[in-house]
Amino acid sequence: MWTRNLRSHITEIHLRSRGTYGRKRVRAALLADYEMNVNHKLVNSIMSERGLYGLPRPERRKPNLIGVDTSVDLVNRRFTAEMPNQLWCTDITEHPARDGKVYCCAILDCFSRLIVARTFSTSADTALVNNAVNMAVSNRNRWGPTILHADHGTQFTSWSSRGEHAAMGPARLFRDRGRLLR
Repeated sequence: MWTRNLRSHITEIHLRSRGTYGRKRVRAALLADYEMNVNHKLVNSIMSERGLYGLPRPERRKPNLIGVDTSVDLVNRRFTAEMPNQLWCTDITEHPARDGKVYCCAILDCFSRLIVARTFSTSADTALVNNAVNMAVSNRNRWGPTILHADHGTQFTSWSSRGEHAAMGPARLFRDRGRLLR
Protein backbone atom coordinates (compact mmCIF):
# COMPACT_ATOMS: atom_id res chain seq x y z
CA MET A 1 0.00 0.00 0.00
CA TRP A 2 2.73 2.44 1.02
CA THR A 3 4.80 1.74 -2.09
CA ARG A 4 1.71 2.04 -4.30
CA ASN A 5 1.10 5.54 -2.92
CA LEU A 6 4.79 6.30 -3.36
CA ARG A 7 4.66 5.18 -7.00
CA SER A 8 1.63 7.38 -7.71
CA HIS A 9 3.19 10.37 -5.92
CA ILE A 10 6.42 9.99 -7.90
CA THR A 11 4.48 9.79 -11.18
CA GLU A 12 2.37 12.81 -10.21
CA ILE A 13 5.42 14.91 -9.27
CA HIS A 14 7.18 13.95 -12.50
CA LEU A 15 4.12 14.87 -14.59
CA ARG A 16 3.66 18.12 -12.65
CA SER A 17 7.23 19.05 -13.57
CA ARG A 18 6.38 18.35 -17.25
CA GLY A 19 8.92 15.55 -17.27
CA THR A 20 11.88 17.65 -16.19
CA TYR A 21 12.47 16.43 -12.62
CA GLY A 22 15.01 13.68 -12.02
CA ARG A 23 15.40 11.53 -8.91
CA LYS A 24 16.95 14.29 -6.76
CA ARG A 25 14.20 16.81 -7.39
CA VAL A 26 11.44 14.20 -7.17
CA ARG A 27 12.84 13.09 -3.81
CA ALA A 28 12.93 16.72 -2.61
CA ALA A 29 9.33 17.23 -3.77
CA LEU A 30 8.22 14.06 -1.96
CA LEU A 31 9.69 15.42 1.24
CA ALA A 32 8.25 18.91 0.75
CA ASP A 33 4.76 17.99 -0.51
CA TYR A 34 4.03 14.67 1.20
CA GLU A 35 6.57 14.64 4.06
CA MET A 36 7.87 11.31 2.76
CA ASN A 37 11.58 10.87 3.44
CA VAL A 38 12.54 8.22 0.90
CA ASN A 39 15.97 6.93 -0.10
CA HIS A 40 17.10 8.27 -3.46
CA LYS A 41 17.85 4.73 -4.66
CA LEU A 42 14.22 3.71 -4.16
CA VAL A 43 13.03 6.82 -6.03
CA ASN A 44 15.50 6.02 -8.81
CA SER A 45 14.35 2.39 -9.14
CA ILE A 46 10.64 3.34 -9.20
CA MET A 47 11.30 6.01 -11.81
CA SER A 48 13.32 3.53 -13.90
CA GLU A 49 10.64 0.82 -13.80
CA ARG A 50 8.02 3.37 -14.90
CA GLY A 51 10.26 4.86 -17.60
CA LEU A 52 10.45 8.29 -15.97
CA TYR A 53 13.62 10.24 -16.58
CA GLY A 54 14.50 13.85 -15.82
CA LEU A 55 16.04 16.32 -18.20
CA PRO A 56 19.59 17.49 -17.51
CA ARG A 57 19.99 21.16 -16.72
CA PRO A 58 21.45 23.20 -19.54
CA GLU A 59 25.13 23.99 -19.21
CA ARG A 60 25.92 27.47 -18.01
CA ARG A 61 28.34 29.13 -20.34
CA LYS A 62 30.76 31.78 -19.28
CA PRO A 63 30.96 34.81 -21.55
CA ASN A 64 33.67 34.43 -24.14
CA LEU A 65 35.93 37.46 -24.27
CA ILE A 66 38.16 36.21 -27.07
CA GLY A 67 38.58 38.95 -29.62
CA VAL A 68 37.66 41.73 -27.20
CA ASP A 69 39.91 44.74 -27.56
CA THR A 70 42.31 44.82 -24.62
CA SER A 71 44.44 47.77 -23.65
CA VAL A 72 48.21 47.83 -23.46
CA ASP A 73 49.75 46.65 -20.19
CA LEU A 74 50.83 49.96 -18.64
CA VAL A 75 51.51 48.57 -15.16
CA ASN A 76 53.40 45.37 -16.02
CA ARG A 77 52.43 43.86 -12.63
CA ARG A 78 54.17 46.67 -10.69
CA PHE A 79 51.43 47.98 -8.42
CA THR A 80 53.34 50.95 -7.00
CA ALA A 81 52.99 54.64 -7.71
CA GLU A 82 55.22 57.66 -7.10
CA MET A 83 52.37 60.05 -6.29
CA PRO A 84 48.69 59.90 -5.30
CA ASN A 85 46.12 59.24 -8.03
CA GLN A 86 48.74 58.04 -10.48
CA LEU A 87 47.65 54.37 -10.44
CA TRP A 88 44.34 52.95 -9.30
CA CYS A 89 43.44 49.26 -9.16
CA THR A 90 39.89 48.00 -9.10
CA ASP A 91 37.99 44.76 -8.81
CA ILE A 92 34.53 43.46 -7.93
CA THR A 93 34.00 41.14 -4.98
CA GLU A 94 30.94 39.02 -4.22
CA HIS A 95 29.60 38.71 -0.67
CA PRO A 96 26.79 36.40 0.48
CA ALA A 97 23.86 38.10 2.21
CA ARG A 98 20.49 37.03 3.61
CA ASP A 99 18.59 38.11 0.51
CA GLY A 100 21.12 36.87 -2.06
CA LYS A 101 24.45 38.38 -3.00
CA VAL A 102 25.95 41.83 -2.61
CA TYR A 103 28.67 43.04 -4.96
CA CYS A 104 31.29 45.62 -4.04
CA CYS A 105 33.44 47.50 -6.54
CA ALA A 106 36.41 49.12 -4.83
CA ILE A 107 39.11 51.37 -6.29
CA LEU A 108 42.49 51.35 -4.54
CA ASP A 109 45.07 54.12 -4.87
CA CYS A 110 48.35 52.22 -5.24
CA PHE A 111 50.38 55.08 -3.71
CA SER A 112 48.58 55.42 -0.38
CA ARG A 113 46.98 51.93 -0.41
CA LEU A 114 43.69 53.59 0.53
CA ILE A 115 40.32 52.88 -1.01
CA VAL A 116 39.39 56.05 -2.92
CA ALA A 117 35.91 54.82 -3.89
CA ARG A 118 33.59 51.90 -3.33
CA THR A 119 30.08 51.09 -4.40
CA PHE A 120 27.68 48.30 -3.50
CA SER A 121 24.92 46.72 -5.56
CA THR A 122 22.84 43.57 -5.80
CA SER A 123 24.07 43.01 -9.36
CA ALA A 124 27.60 43.03 -10.77
CA ASP A 125 26.97 45.21 -13.78
CA THR A 126 28.53 48.16 -15.56
CA ALA A 127 26.55 50.63 -13.43
CA LEU A 128 28.43 49.37 -10.37
CA VAL A 129 31.74 50.18 -12.09
CA ASN A 130 30.49 53.54 -13.42
CA ASN A 131 29.39 54.67 -9.96
CA ALA A 132 32.71 53.68 -8.40
CA VAL A 133 34.76 55.44 -11.09
CA ASN A 134 32.61 58.57 -10.92
CA MET A 135 32.99 58.62 -7.13
CA ALA A 136 36.77 58.21 -7.41
CA VAL A 137 37.07 60.95 -10.04
CA SER A 138 35.02 63.38 -7.96
CA ASN A 139 37.15 62.60 -4.87
CA ARG A 140 40.41 63.12 -6.78
CA ASN A 141 42.21 66.25 -5.53
CA ARG A 142 44.65 66.70 -8.39
CA TRP A 143 44.32 66.76 -12.12
CA GLY A 144 46.67 64.63 -14.13
CA PRO A 145 46.96 61.28 -15.81
CA THR A 146 45.53 58.38 -13.83
CA ILE A 147 45.83 54.75 -14.84
CA LEU A 148 42.89 52.57 -13.83
CA HIS A 149 43.92 48.91 -13.72
CA ALA A 150 41.15 46.30 -13.91
CA ASP A 151 40.81 42.65 -14.89
CA HIS A 152 39.12 41.21 -17.97
CA GLY A 153 35.65 41.10 -16.36
CA THR A 154 32.72 41.89 -18.61
CA GLN A 155 31.74 44.88 -16.46
CA PHE A 156 35.10 46.55 -17.06
CA THR A 157 35.26 45.49 -20.70
CA SER A 158 31.89 47.02 -21.54
CA TRP A 159 32.74 50.08 -19.44
CA SER A 160 35.89 50.78 -21.44
CA SER A 161 34.46 49.88 -24.85
CA ARG A 162 31.62 52.38 -24.48
CA GLY A 163 34.06 55.23 -23.84
CA GLU A 164 32.71 55.96 -20.39
CA HIS A 165 36.25 56.41 -19.09
CA ALA A 166 36.31 59.85 -20.75
CA ALA A 167 35.12 61.28 -17.42
CA MET A 168 38.57 60.52 -16.03
CA GLY A 169 40.11 63.16 -18.26
CA PRO A 170 43.56 62.10 -19.39
CA ALA A 171 43.24 58.86 -17.44
CA ARG A 172 43.65 55.48 -19.07
CA LEU A 173 42.02 52.15 -18.44
CA PHE A 174 44.04 49.01 -18.80
CA ARG A 175 43.02 45.47 -18.12
CA ASP A 176 45.09 42.49 -17.15
CA ARG A 177 44.22 38.92 -16.26
CA GLY A 178 44.34 37.89 -12.62
CA ARG A 179 43.38 39.13 -9.19
CA LEU A 180 44.21 42.70 -8.41
CA LEU A 181 43.22 43.56 -4.86
CA ARG A 182 45.07 41.20 -2.56
